[in-house]
Amino acid sequence: MLACGDTFLIEDEDGPESHLWIVITPPSEGEVVIVSVTSSRKKSETLVTLNKGDHPFIEHDSVIAYRYSRIVTTESIETAIRNGTARRREAVSAKLLKRAQEGLLESDFTPHGIKALYRTFMGEQQ
Repeated sequence: MLACGDTFLIEDEDGPESHLWIVITPPSEGEVVIVSVTSSRKKSETLVTLNKGDHPFIEHDSVIAYRYSRIVTTESIETAIRNGTARRREAVSAKLLKRAQEGLLESDFTPHGIKALYRTFMGEQQ
């Protein structure tokens, strides 16, 4: 069962590079909000930057790319893990989870519908 702070890898659709995804909400009606960690590049959003040691998967400067945030079903992630198209990784620390959550709301790149659903999901947990 997926929980807030869990992570998983999925290969990039354009190549063999895998990206780390972070579950940033508790499941609500079978859905979660996830955010993508990508390598830092010249034009990357730098609201939340990550360095080696922030998570065991991170080996170089990375960022959370909020433009790629998604709402997905827990079943789709769990099926991908069972099928081998996704791989579970270590959960993020409470500190990193909080940074990722705050960044989702602060980012100008987060789709508005995802911000709204995030607020709904988190309101249900308070």
